[in-house]
Formats: sequence, C-alpha cells, structure tokens
Amino acid sequence: MENNSNAASDVRKEFVAAGFEIVEGTAPPASIGVKKYNCVQYLESKPGKAWVAVGPPYFIVRGLNCELEDRGYQKFWRHQDTRFPIRKSELQALHRFDEEAREILHLRSFYNESLGSTCARTVYDRLEGRPDR
Repeated sequence: MENNSNAASDVRKEFVAAGFEIVEGTAPPASIGVKKYNCVQYLESKPGKAWVAVGPPYFIVRGLNCELEDRGYQKFWRHQDTRFPIRKSELQALHRFDEEAREILHLRSFYNESLGSTCARTVYDRLEGRPDR
C-alpha cells in the first residue's frame, strides 16, 4: 500500500513540475485529476500497473467538462446534450495537453492520435436510421 502512495506522490510531483495543476475533490476515489491549458484528465492507479486515463481528456467550457465530439462536418465540445462549436486554438490546446500528459505517464502515442483525429464520441448524421450489422 505504501508503494502505491509513493507512486501517487511521484506522479503528482512530475505533473506539478511540468506546470499542471492537481485537481482535488472532483476525481473518482483512488484517482487524481490533472489540469493545464483549460483541459483536465482524470487518472487512476491500477495495482501493479502504471497510471491510466479514466475516460478522455476534457476541455472546460463555461465550467463544464466537455469531451470532443465529431459530427462528420464539424467537431464540437459536448457535455451531456449541450454542444459548443470548437475553435482552432482550443483544439490545439487539447492536443498539446494530451501530448504532455502522455509523455509524463510514459504512454505510447499512436500516429492517428498525434494527428488529433481521435474523438471521445463520433456521430455522423448520414448514419442515422441505418441498420446495425
């Protein structure tokens, strides 16, 4: 148990040294939240494993944690049923945040993730009504 506590302390120190803010009280139990560039990511420590992300990184819009949604014709920030159009600078901030967090966590970055083409949710309007196969 002490090793897990030390590991949590070490990862917190690494994030703080890189300019991240540790978010307290909003993360699920046994996890931490890290914030920078108006983005937040929740991380969980798995026994015997490294820290892993609990869901996608979020961009904070009007105080809401919004995930990236691709509607085919445009990307949006989405919180429940509310959508906000994305600005280029916001998407660049999310990419920069994700890259820096992955580097600290020693996570592998894949080509399509580096391009920023992955979204928490993908919804294409032309697929509505099509039977699932």
